[in-house]
Amino acid sequence: MEGQRDEYGLTRKQRKFAENVVSGMTLADAYRNSYDAENMKPASIHRRACELMADSKVKACAEALAVEKRRLVEVATVSDRDMLVRLLRSWSTGEESATNSQLRAAELLGKACGLYRDVVEDHRERPAQVVAAELEAKLAALVQRVNEPPSVERPPQAATSPVPSEPDGAVTH
Repeated sequence: MEGQRDEYGLTRKQRKFAENVVSGMTLADAYRNSYDAENMKPASIHRRACELMADSKVKACAEALAVEKRRLVEVATVSDRDMLVRLLRSWSTGEESATNSQLRAAELLGKACGLYRDVVEDHRERPAQVVAAELEAKLAALVQRVNEPPSVERPPQAATSPVPSEPDGAVTH
């Protein structure tokens, strides 16, 4: 059994390490949980865990497991939303009655799965000239940051619009 490898070419311990990392453990804790690290120094555990995570096969497995975990969470969330909408519909049409605790549980589940999300849309009209000037200024700032050496830290700059505007939002020319 010790020589067997999974579909990623990982040993049982390497696979367990990847699973532990995806479950939310720190690299060191995942290593301790997967390998016999009882007599190892913390620095050695950390180093070995980092080396293991840098292994392309382990990294690929962990990434695939994370994608699958996200997919399962999304499926469960959609399922919860569907069930909750059906339940709310039956309560609202009078097919079933709900207790206060059921209503509260439905409210909390709805919030947890993002069913009750407030969306605020801004429909104010702005002249294309103002929008274009703002976009150009933002792009220029991004290009400048990309071209700067990484060690140089710049303080954040306030966005300025080349077209002055009045307090009520009217543009002056």
